[in-house]
This record gives sequence, structure tokens and C-alpha cells, in this order.
Amino acid sequence: GAGSCHPAIGDLLLGRSKQLVASSTCGVNSPQKYCIIGYLEAEQKCFVCDSRYPYNPYTQHNSHMIENVITTFEPDRKKKWWQSENGVDHVSIRLDLETLFQFSHLILTFKTFRPAAMLVERSTDFGQTWKAFRYFAQDCAASFPNISSGPSKGVGDVICDSRYSDIEPSTEGEVVLKALDPSFEIENPYVPYIQELITMTNLRINFTKLHTLGDALLGRRHGDPLEKYYYAVYEMVVRGNCFCNGHASHCDPIQNLRGDVFHQPGMVHGRCICHHNTEGLSCERCKDFYNDAPWRPAEGAQNNACKRCNCNGHSGRCHFDMAVYQASGGVSGGVCEDCQHNTTGQHCDQCKLFFYQDPHKAISDPHACLPCSCDPEGTLHHGVCESHTDPVLGTVAGRCLCKENVEGIRCNKCKANHFGLRGSDPRGCQPCNCDAAGTLPFSICDPATGECLCQQFTMGRRCEKCVGYWGLGKSVYGCSPCDCDIGGSQDNLCSPEDGQCKCLPNIVGRQCNEPAPGYFFLPLDYYIYEAEHATPLSGSAPLVSERGQDPALEVVFRQPSTGRAVTWTGPGFARVPSGAGLRFAIDNIPLAMDFTIAIRYEPETLEDWLASVAVQPTDVSSSQHCKANGFSQEPHVFALPATKRIALLQTPVCLEPGTQYSVDVYFSQPSASDPKAKPFILIDSVSNAVSTPKRQKVGYLNIHSSNYFHRTGLGKGWPYLDIESAADFFSLSQYYK
Repeated sequence: GAGSCHPAIGDLLLGRSKQLVASSTCGVNSPQKYCIIGYLEAEQKCFVCDSRYPYNPYTQHNSHMIENVITTFEPDRKKKWWQSENGVDHVSIRLDLETLFQFSHLILTFKTFRPAAMLVERSTDFGQTWKAFRYFAQDCAASFPNISSGPSKGVGDVICDSRYSDIEPSTEGEVVLKALDPSFEIENPYVPYIQELITMTNLRINFTKLHTLGDALLGRRHGDPLEKYYYAVYEMVVRGNCFCNGHASHCDPIQNLRGDVFHQPGMVHGRCICHHNTEGLSCERCKDFYNDAPWRPAEGAQNNACKRCNCNGHSGRCHFDMAVYQASGGVSGGVCEDCQHNTTGQHCDQCKLFFYQDPHKAISDPHACLPCSCDPEGTLHHGVCESHTDPVLGTVAGRCLCKENVEGIRCNKCKANHFGLRGSDPRGCQPCNCDAAGTLPFSICDPATGECLCQQFTMGRRCEKCVGYWGLGKSVYGCSPCDCDIGGSQDNLCSPEDGQCKCLPNIVGRQCNEPAPGYFFLPLDYYIYEAEHATPLSGSAPLVSERGQDPALEVVFRQPSTGRAVTWTGPGFARVPSGAGLRFAIDNIPLAMDFTIAIRYEPETLEDWLASVAVQPTDVSSSQHCKANGFSQEPHVFALPATKRIALLQTPVCLEPGTQYSVDVYFSQPSASDPKAKPFILIDSVSNAVSTPKRQKVGYLNIHSSNYFHRTGLGKGWPYLDIESAADFFSLSQYYK
């Protein structure tokens, strides 16, 4: 309905004879005599009460049980009534209802005098506690000294009323009680505090004082004066209706409860047929799943119907939560229970943790919530994804929220240059920290191990070290080669920080290519024997001067001139004819070793020459080295090509210190173009080049630079060295140490 509704009012006693009891009834156990106060001599004064059986107008007309007060609308109404035992002041009548009813008014019609004092009480908890409706007394101050005699100040006041307790009339006097005092205007009789005043499960009428007309005090007349004094009621009417909190207009019987006569016409039943989505005997609660608003009684035009919960089709159960209702501004307080289909929330209107709403489906769709596919190792909150798409919040349904160093749709990959995805790491992955100087450009590290892709010559997990190279990060080229001088360093390894090679003694510089202070590197032609200072030798007939002396040495002097390269040593050349020779004296050998003899020359013609070399020591060799490598004293012949300017004797010569040697060199031109003309050759010098055993050679170097010849601190007089290979040089260095 549009507003509150209420069942029709009727007599609550109809059909409830078994629920109506009196504390005192005459003749219950055996017939009892009672008398009336009469004024006419002729009328009968005393009678018998026999209430052992229910009233019957023909057979049990003297039965005065309490059920006689219930209105039956029969003729001769005055022939039956309820009557108490004689002389008992305190008697109560009690109506026990099977549920909560709404009370309208009470009417008692008495056969005898009305009580001198009485009160009416109600209970709303089936007789556990009682509240007084109203007190009635001829003398309120004497009977109920603590109760106000009125008038009422408010609709709920409890007062003592003296209007219904007079001794007159002596019969058919009434006591009337209205639940709500009509002297007060009640705007809305359905508000809860008014309803509280007029609802009841039990009604009790307590008679507390009889009218005795003074007989009891005077004791006059013979016999028992109290036989004339008792309570007797013709009719009792309790008007009311079943109490439905404004949510029903009809009521049905309550089954299986005591005392109901279910077929009795006009009976007021107690089970409301509830509307407004309410239920219960009195419509006192909302129906299941109608808990979105608080239950309230209907008031006037407001039906205050219970509202259906909205669980979006994911639950059939809910409960009301006042805190939620107030927080919503009184819009919705229903909280859904046991949400299905992976939903949660007050209205099952969100997807559960680890699920998200399909953006193409309404939340009411049973398949709206899909599982997140986030990797729990790389996602914040152990794999939770964004639950729905919201442009305002910037959320995207199903999107995984990656940890700081993680990426990918599922947050299952380390970001570039990070590695080691782990759930225990709050950032997910660790940075690789590749050394930019040693890593290949545009490369990324291994996401599992963190190893960086190194440039050539760098190593380490971060490519932070050079291998055989140095200077990582000091130039744009990464690591630089050590370039250790092969003659001045121990090997080709250098310090990765500053590139310093490991130098041999008395050699300095990063590359070990400079002599230490106070030392110098030997030039190629350090041990030179100038032909200008040699002794001339004749051929088959010695060259003898005209005066009989030794042959004269013809010296050709040559001065350096601008624009011409200097290709000779000393002041010039010795001019030697074919067939003649020169003797060189050698006495400055520093150490026993093998030497190769080199001859510098210039032919005067375009013909090739031959040189014949013989080495003669002055005494027998004492060196173990030279004994093992003895040089044949037979002449060794080798060519002096016309196109060259220096020639080497391929057979090494072992020379040792402390011995003086004569090196005799004869020059000849075997194929002279003009046999009559005497050819000459210009001889510049003879040099000793250090030679090493062939077994030590590991490769030839075409070495003609002073960079690879050095002084190792043995003082002056060092022989001219011609190092043919790195291995030769190392063995020589070791040898000199």
C-alpha cells in the first residue's frame, strides 16, 4: 500500500475462553451459598453457585465460570455471569494472548457493585513483567496513595480515576478504559512510542477492594454478612486488533497455540499477513533479502517498506548494517553475504582480489570477473591486478601493477639492464650496473644472471675489467692495448688502471721503451771497426810500397753534404783493389757469445764482389760457450751484391773477452767486365752483430731500429747488437743479467 495499514478491531475475548482465567470463582469445588441485598420482602434473597460444569441455560444455570463474561449476543443476556467467591477483596482476571496485540479499550459491566478499588495492567513479554495502564478507586488517596489522581499531563501518564468506582449504580455499572486518553490529540497514533503504550501480550484486571456498605465494620444482622459481598461481572469486552506495525490489514490464526478456536466467527487472529516486504507474527522484521533499509513500522502515509538488497545476481542473502547505511547517507545499508562468481563488496559489485571485471560485461554477468594473470613474483601485492577500468582513476581492468624494476603485461620480465626476478625483492629485479665503458653499445645484460655483453678485451660480470689491456673508461675506445715494448718489458701484460708495463732493469716508461736516468740505448752500429784504421793486406803478392814498406792504405774521405743521405760512418772509406784485403783488430768483446760479421761497402762499378773472412784468435779459447760453438778458422766466403751497401756473414763467429782477434777480409771481383782495368771497392767498416743459437729462434723480425737495442748497464765498450727475434732478445737479456 501507499501508507500504513491495520487490521480491523474486534473483541479479543472471542474464541479465547481457554486463555481467560480468574483467581477466584464461586462454586468451583462444591456448591456455595451467596445472597443479594434486597429491598422487597417477597423476593428471594439467597442462592447457590455451582461452577463445577460450564453454564447451560437448562441444566447448569447456576454455573458462574469466567468464560460467561464473553459476549455471545444471545437472548436473556442477564441470565449468566462470572462471580467470585464471597468476601475475597483481591481477585484478578487475566487474559493471555498468543502474540502481541494492539489494545483499544476495555469495558466491564458488573452485576453487583463496581469495585471500590482496582487497577488494569498489561505485559508485552508474556507475563514476565507488567506495567499499569490505570488505577480506579472511590478514594484514590486512601487506596493508591502514590498515584496521581490526574488529570493526565501526557498521553502516557498513569493516573488513578475515581469516575468508575461509585457505589451507584448497584448493578449494571460499567468500568471503561481507553488505551489512549481521548483528551490528548495524537497526530500520528502509529509512531513507535505510542505503539509501545498500547501493545500487549497479556492483560490483567486486579480487583483490590469490595464495596461492603459498612456491614463488615458494624457486624450487624445475623449470619455471615460477607455472603452478600463478592465481585460479579455480566460482560467483559477487550477491543483490539492484531499488531502488525502498520504492515498488514488482515491476520490469520496462529497454529498450534493454546486456546484458539479457529472456526469461531468474529475472532481476532494474531498472525499478520504482512505486506511491504516484512515478515513475522507482527511484521516485526524484513523478509530475507529485503535488508537494504532498516526495518521500521509504517507511519501514516509512509509505508516504510523493506527494500530489496541489490547483490547483482551474485547472492541471495544479505543483512542490514546501520553503520553502512549511515555512511551512505541513508541510501543503502544492505550488505550481501557469500557473494558468488568471484565477486565481493557490499552489493557483490566488485571483483574479488586477484580477479578483474571484463570491460565488455556488466558486473551482474555471472562471468564478469576474470582471474588476474599477473606474475606474483614481479607484481605489487603478490599478483593483484587493477579490478576495473576507470578513466578518471586511470585504471585499466586486468592491468598488473609491476614492481619498480619489472615490466611486461604480466610483470614477469626484468626491465632492460636488470636481472634476477624474485618475489622477495621489493623492487623485483636488481640493476645489472654494466660498465658503460666496457659494454657493447646498445646491448642489454642477461636477465637471469645479470652478465653484461662485453666489448673486446674487457671482462667481468659488469665488463668492468680489461684483459691484457688497460684504461677502461678513460677513452671512448674502451680498453687500450698495453703495447709493452718487446725489448724493454718482461711480457705484454700491464696494469689495468694506468697501463704500466713490467719493465726490465734500468728501463722506464709506461711501455718500457725509455732508458732510466743515467743509462742509454745502444745504437745499431755501436761496435764498429772503421776500414780507415785497418791494416791493408796484399793478395797473392803483398802490396809493397816503392820504398819496401807495408802496402799503403788508400783512404777516400767523404764529407756530408746537403741533400745527400749519410750512408757511411767515420771519415770515409778504404779503397781496396780486387784481390787485396784488410785486417781488423778486435779486443773489446764484453761477453762470450756468437757474433755475425757485417761489412759496409760501396762498389765503384756495377759488378758484384766476394768477401773472404777468416778470424784468428791470439790464444786458445777459455770460454765454455766458445768451446762448444767453435768457429772454423777456414775462410768463409759470402757475396757483396753491387746493389747493396751492407752484407752479413751467415755463419756466426764465437768471440770472448780477454782475447785479441784478427779478422782478415779479402775482396775479389770474380767476373770483371774489363780484365785489364783494376777494379776497386770502397770499404766503410766491419761490425759485430750478436747472434744466438738457431734453436732459440721462434720467428724472424726485420729489425733495423734502435728501439729494440738497449743498454743494460754493463758500462762502455758494449758490442753492436743485431737482434733477429723476440726470443733471441729475451735470451740475450737473461744472459746479460
